[in-house]
Amino acid sequence: MSTTSLSVRQNMLWNTIGCLIYQACLWLMTITVVLVSGNYANSGILAFAMSIGNIYYPFATYNMRTIQISDLTSEISSSEYIAFRYVTVGFAFIPIVIYIMLSTSDLSLMFSTILWLLFKADEAFCAVFYGMEQKAERMDFIGISQAVRGIGGLLFFSAPLYFGLSINVAFISLSFFCITVTWLYDARHASFFGSVIPKIQITLVFRLIKQYLPVVLTAVFFGAVVSVSRQQLAQIGGTEELGVYAAVATPTVLVQAAASFLYGPLMVGFAEKWHEHNHKEFIVEYLRVAAFIVMFTMLISLACSLFGDKMLLLLFGSSISRGVSYLVPAVIATGLTTLFAFSYDLLVVIRETWGAFLSTTAALLCSYLISSIFIHHFGSNGVSYAVSTSFILGLVLAIVFFVRRLNTINRFIFQPNKLSR
Repeated sequence: MSTTSLSVRQNMLWNTIGCLIYQACLWLMTITVVLVSGNYANSGILAFAMSIGNIYYPFATYNMRTIQISDLTSEISSSEYIAFRYVTVGFAFIPIVIYIMLSTSDLSLMFSTILWLLFKADEAFCAVFYGMEQKAERMDFIGISQAVRGIGGLLFFSAPLYFGLSINVAFISLSFFCITVTWLYDARHASFFGSVIPKIQITLVFRLIKQYLPVVLTAVFFGAVVSVSRQQLAQIGGTEELGVYAAVATPTVLVQAAASFLYGPLMVGFAEKWHEHNHKEFIVEYLRVAAFIVMFTMLISLACSLFGDKMLLLLFGSSISRGVSYLVPAVIATGLTTLFAFSYDLLVVIRETWGAFLSTTAALLCSYLISSIFIHHFGSNGVSYAVSTSFILGLVLAIVFFVRRLNTINRFIFQPNKLSR
């Protein structure tokens, strides 16, 4: 099999198509739960489990994907990245299980959430193979894997529910299928670009944990901005109201997926531009991607304002009528989430890790402080308003740290008349 690198356009196409299929299938899971169950209770369980999974995932990956693909000199080998992933996937369960116990007293909800984490653990482990393939500029393997996981995972998740089994059985079935794909497909193809046999010294494990702790906390706090707000909705309005909000808001993840998967293949190029001190092109490319995210969000918001109510009523029936007004604010919140995620990823690429950490910390603190106030005042839309406000604050701080970094290294001053190398 050829291991020749693909063009940026080819990588973007493969990555976007595959990952959009995957994200669409995750959304269809939330619809399947509602349609098969006949109520929003299981949807609330799935939404709660997903919100916890979003906090677990960055712990499990230690947010090393950006570090891995921007490691142009191979300071750390593929075997060491894989071995380190074994460590992080396992130990990430400890703080998350404690967090689950603090978040709810419902034992059945705790158990369901832990079963969902089996699926997220596989997703986190597979990402280290994706990092090897992305660095080698062969994201066609990633796209195929994501498409297979999405379609197959939806079938393996839906089948138990269709036959009257519990959502816990559906979680187990989903996990079994995805773990099989990881080891029969992803590990094999990643081996074309490096060793997949784990090997690492304990001293390197501790060095990576210490060195990149701000990076993983950044990713954890980023995911927690949305999760904290949703969990406060569950506490105030109950899991069924969270289920309604999640059924409406989850499709908006496709906005974030479409944008992030389009800019994802560009991250290696951003790393190369920074490594070569080509800061003018770095900034111009950042502004282009940021403008694309904003315009794409505006177009989707317009489409949802015109046709969103009809789409939701078609999918869920009249039971979703009270949630129609949630859609456009959720789309805007998702667009701002994507823009901030792109910005803090670039801070990690240029190794401004503390700037990324402090920007995300501020966003999380804002979400924690204002979510309940907004929810009491605006209802479920308060989640979207709180998330939007939090990420606007974080984005402003991220830009400040980016400019500060440029000035600190004394490459050039960020002024319109001085954009030169």
